[in-house]
Amino acid sequence: MADPLVERVLDVWTPRFLRVGVEPTDLAATAARIETWDDWCPQRLETAASHEKLADEWLELDDELSAVDALQRASIYYHVAAFVYSRDLELHDYGYRKMVEAYDRSLTLEPGRVEKVRFPFEETELVGLLSKPAGVERPPVVILVPGLDSSKEGRHAGRRAFLDRGIAVFSIDGPGQGEMSLTTKIRADYEAPVAAAIDHLETRSDVDPSRVALIGSSLGGYYAPRAAAYERRVAACVAISGPFTQSTRRQEMMPVTRDAYIHYLGARDADEADEMARALTLEHCADRIECPLLAIGGRRDPLVHWENSQLLYDAARGPKQIHIFDEGNHSCQNIMYKVAPRQMQFLKKYL
Repeated sequence: MADPLVERVLDVWTPRFLRVGVEPTDLAATAARIETWDDWCPQRLETAASHEKLADEWLELDDELSAVDALQRASIYYHVAAFVYSRDLELHDYGYRKMVEAYDRSLTLEPGRVEKVRFPFEETELVGLLSKPAGVERPPVVILVPGLDSSKEGRHAGRRAFLDRGIAVFSIDGPGQGEMSLTTKIRADYEAPVAAAIDHLETRSDVDPSRVALIGSSLGGYYAPRAAAYERRVAACVAISGPFTQSTRRQEMMPVTRDAYIHYLGARDADEADEMARALTLEHCADRIECPLLAIGGRRDPLVHWENSQLLYDAARGPKQIHIFDEGNHSCQNIMYKVAPRQMQFLKKYL
């Protein structure tokens, strides 16, 4: 690879790609075909399509379980293809539509394991994926909140650890996120979509809406504590590598991340995006957080300085914990074997 931008994207986000289910051999083989950033989306779409084709082959052999795995892997790959790729918005939107289509196809093959939920929100609907642990009556729920460029499909891929501990998983796409980014834009008041999600949970008899936690990383690490500051039904909150205010973000923002902000905010240019992003702040509301809070950051994070997690921790008023990992990168994806157990121990204590 001669393109330093491609190298930097892979350096920052390879741990995340591997964690959500990208096969190392696919990651390497596709990277070998990428010469410039313009190649990123087309080449990764090609790899994603190959897994969707595999799913069709497995279906012809009546192997539905293998087809489910292939379709959900294809969905993740389609998302990675469009991942912070807004240079060609037609390709970007195509990747997101295919991400949703492939995952939805998998749901028809495994009824009951993952439920796609639509719930009312103002003049539209939001969308989520819900999974419940076996043998647990009215389990607590963790709402997984995407960030700037993640989605409910990718977040839901990590559901197993929660289900094994008797916790239901509700991965949502809020305004400007994942599937919803095709029709809506980012908004700062994330307590509104979280309230709508909890409203939906309160209509169900198969989960316990009085025990709901939020987990968000990256921009989701802003959304989750923002919601916890205003939505009193949130029982606990985990925030990983989230920006506290615009002024505390890294100034050397990657070009692809800057372009993604412009796109998902619906801004005309970088200057307007910077102005709109000023609303994405915890500065005037973090001291309203009274539920238990776990703040996590990494000192090697090239996108969001670890001190953002410290600022959040210092401001929150309820029971709180903080872990800053010396070796942690963005969202600490490179050391999730250290981070995930701390999340689970925190949830066990407060749910």
